[in-house]
Amino acid sequence: MSELPTWACEDCSPTRTFNSLEKKRAHDLEYHTGDFIVVVSSDSHPEHEVTVTRVDGVFVCPTCDATFRTKTGCRKHLLKGKCRAKDGGYSPEEILPAIAARDSSNSTAERNNDSPQERLPVISMPESVDIPLPPVPGPQRGPRTHEEAVLFSCNLVNSQEGEKQRTLGIIEALDLQPLALEDQNGAEQNVLAHRLVLEKLLFGPVTLSSTIPLKKRRRDESSTCWNCSPASAAGMEHLLSTSPYAANIASRRYVELNDDICELLNRDWRFSTQLRFACARILSGCVLINKRNGQAIVANTVEVYGRTRMVDAHREPFTVRKGHPVTNSLPPSMNIPYKDVWPTTISAPEGERLVIGTGSFDALITSSLRLDSRIEACVGGITTSFSLPNAEHSKLTKIFLDQESVDSGLKLAMTKETWSLSGRDLMWQLRQTKTKFHDPSTYYLCRASSHFARNHPCQPYTIFTLVSFDQAPSGDGAVVSSIFDNIACEIVRLGSKAMLEKDVVMQFRSRCSNRSNAAKEFDGVLSLYIANISAIPILGNHDLNKYLETMAQLLSTYISRANKSVMTFIDQEFSSLTM
Repeated sequence: MSELPTWACEDCSPTRTFNSLEKKRAHDLEYHTGDFIVVVSSDSHPEHEVTVTRVDGVFVCPTCDATFRTKTGCRKHLLKGKCRAKDGGYSPEEILPAIAARDSSNSTAERNNDSPQERLPVISMPESVDIPLPPVPGPQRGPRTHEEAVLFSCNLVNSQEGEKQRTLGIIEALDLQPLALEDQNGAEQNVLAHRLVLEKLLFGPVTLSSTIPLKKRRRDESSTCWNCSPASAAGMEHLLSTSPYAANIASRRYVELNDDICELLNRDWRFSTQLRFACARILSGCVLINKRNGQAIVANTVEVYGRTRMVDAHREPFTVRKGHPVTNSLPPSMNIPYKDVWPTTISAPEGERLVIGTGSFDALITSSLRLDSRIEACVGGITTSFSLPNAEHSKLTKIFLDQESVDSGLKLAMTKETWSLSGRDLMWQLRQTKTKFHDPSTYYLCRASSHFARNHPCQPYTIFTLVSFDQAPSGDGAVVSSIFDNIACEIVRLGSKAMLEKDVVMQFRSRCSNRSNAAKEFDGVLSLYIANISAIPILGNHDLNKYLETMAQLLSTYISRANKSVMTFIDQEFSSLTM
């Protein structure tokens, strides 16, 4: 399957393809354009327009009936006087009078062939025309509905549906109500007023007058104007009008997930390894809106995992228990809104995981924030604030992608040499894995964060990054996280040649209390250095992996504590535009 989009020319036989739309358009102008005009001239004749016609897929010279496949070839033929007849060639001096004479004779013949029935009659205009005045509008048969009155008062009756829905949401949020007035012709006019003001107007006589501002209000540069902000996809209007984080949403441009992106998200990773990075980037910062209950979240951090053992050792398991398949995130075979892309909630022993599944991978959302109300952010593998408990909720969930993330992801998809999402904060691109440290897929750099969580304090901590937590304790937790940081750095730098130095392990062991669980595991690692061996390989080392998996479990409590600070930083990030 081609990695890059192509454009085909159906008019060519065989069909030709082009790797850019510009090349396809240039091809059409050169080979498949219609009639065109060439201006030819000579020393003895003034400029004269020559019309070249296209017949049966070729351009025909109007002088010598020579044919050409391209527009450029025919033009050069005329301009350079290369017309050929049976008895020799024609010069420009001979071409011009011949063409002029032929055009003149054709024009005369056309005039002579006009029949009286085909001639247009002479139309005489009257000296004056009485144009009747438009009738005075009479009273309407019935009052406008509430929505019609709101839209009429805002002069949006003929606007697009998205603009109407956004306006209705804003009016509802401001608690404004339409008021019906009758003009001198008996027609209904509508104005808006707050509900409390409206109650006062309904009692006693009312005098209407307009209030014109003395000067235009100066707009605060820190505020976000929907008219100036990037346009968002249709379907987000209600969220924009009601969300406490509307300013944050309006500052970004979103597009709804489409078939082209769905196709990319389902390509085989075994033959396009760069897609694991591209897919993570594309889904980072996406907004999920459950139309069933109105809940909405932004996925601040996303980790992607391949589907099969050959692609990713940390794949989602496909097992059967008590004769029934364990629930997974594979898209169902029924008709769903997005082709082979399925948002769902998967139950796990620790809690519920929010996942976006495709045929090639599942994307675990490890950090999210509710957008429809102020609820504490969820940080970690468990999402408690947004749930899709069944297929009905999943089918009614819309997915909107951050345009910047899409553009960045598509660039990654075009480069086969891609090995990370970016050169920034590489350790923070590692996924939260706690097993299989002997397998290369454990160290894939395919965790992506949104624009709002681009700084590392807003990203969930892992066993590889806990060492960077500024409030980390100085005990065994800090020591254990240090060895995972060391191992990850060696893998990223050296790949399969990465080694774990004995001196490094001894240094970490000396920082542990003698009777702690961490000390026991470090002693186990040191037992692997037999004889005079000073370093052992990391990848493929199952014995080392056994001790590392136990150490990883010791860090769970420390990571949970560190992630509480992430919640605070995320809240600060989103509150900065709403204050």
